[in-house]
Amino acid sequence: MITRRCAQRQFLLRPSSKVNAIVGYCLAVAAQRYGVRVHAFCVLSNHLHLVVTDVEGRRPEFCHWLFEFTAKCLNAHWGRWEDLWASEPPSVVHLVDAEAQLGKAVYTLTNAVAAGLVTEHHHWPGLVSLPGRIGRVLGYRRPKGFFRAKGALPEEAALAVSPLPAFAHLPQERYAALLSEAVAAREAELAIKHRAEGRGVLGRRGVLRQSAFDTPSPAEPRRQLSPRVAGGNKWARIEALQRLRDFVNGYRDAWRRWRAGERDATFPFGTWGLRLHAGVCCAQAP
Repeated sequence: MITRRCAQRQFLLRPSSKVNAIVGYCLAVAAQRYGVRVHAFCVLSNHLHLVVTDVEGRRPEFCHWLFEFTAKCLNAHWGRWEDLWASEPPSVVHLVDAEAQLGKAVYTLTNAVAAGLVTEHHHWPGLVSLPGRIGRVLGYRRPKGFFRAKGALPEEAALAVSPLPAFAHLPQERYAALLSEAVAAREAELAIKHRAEGRGVLGRRGVLRQSAFDTPSPAEPRRQLSPRVAGGNKWARIEALQRLRDFVNGYRDAWRRWRAGERDATFPFGTWGLRLHAGVCCAQAP
């Protein structure tokens, strides 16, 4: 699961036909270029969530291209020059089991509902993948205003939304029904919670009236935890954390030896930057 916020939490992704077209096109092109399979997405006014599978091990390239070109296109659209995305890197969480995958997909699709913006996910005017459209191909035309008319990028890009890996064995209709039921159940929980708290709903019109340069109020708590893995099963989560710890320890050890001049130091499988830019030796896939 990939999450990224706009700089200063501004509403620079506020839904509109133009913004939706820009983000949809860039997501479709990035997924095609880097072999990323998309399972769920929701683009809110100041951040986005993507649930994806990094099929070819090129997630850093995917993120770099997606966030670079959405920033360039949206800056051209809004007439601004500064950073569009927050300075910290995207949050990337590894979903280790079926419960985590389904839970994060539901979280993604109901994010606008949880924020009190709409009552149901399909009312959100921005980009959101709908369970009923699983398996369908979404087409996005190359937006005007930044890309060259005769440039190398395609005039139209297709984005397919696929079932989650843990549920890929199910018939498409069964998977869509399962996801829809889980989303509806979560929306019902949120409705009860909001009523108990006396919270209202901003609604589509309220969202569309917001300025792209506004920020939400109140401010968000700072220095929250940023998890690296998520799992419904305790032992699967522990195993994933241990693999991550082993990778970090192996990387640090190889880094120290490589910096000391040991150019044949072997980095753990999954090393990206140094393998790509410095040609370091890397272990084979386990």
